[in-house]
Amino acid sequence: MAEFKLPKPLPMPSEDSKPFWDGCQRQELLLQRCDDCGFYRFPPSILCPKCMSMNYQWAKASGKAKVFSWEVTHQAFYPAWDTPFNVAIVQLEEGPRMHTNIVDCKDEDIYVDMPVELVFEKVEEQDWYLPKFKPAQQR
Repeated sequence: MAEFKLPKPLPMPSEDSKPFWDGCQRQELLLQRCDDCGFYRFPPSILCPKCMSMNYQWAKASGKAKVFSWEVTHQAFYPAWDTPFNVAIVQLEEGPRMHTNIVDCKDEDIYVDMPVELVFEKVEEQDWYLPKFKPAQQR
């Protein structure tokens, strides 16, 4: 008998966040960049928090970041999530911070200021890509 597994929940894009999620499906990390002061912002919003301008463009991010903070979750708050898993906040090279997971790395090897790079992970059995980060290749 096959084991039934609940699907993982997917993001529900709003009008403001839809371009971000559409970019993820093309495997591009897009951020809003203010046309007036050049400030990058995430999550998407109507106004620039620095200068209050409503003028912006979507700009492709470099995909480079550093771990700002992280923790390991041992309790699943939704049955589709396998535990344990890490939840990280990364500081993007462009400035904004975002929540994500660090992949291709043991949880005990993650550290603050760890250089990481963007990868897109396809959600199992669903045609949806999420931005994740892995340890940066040494150059």
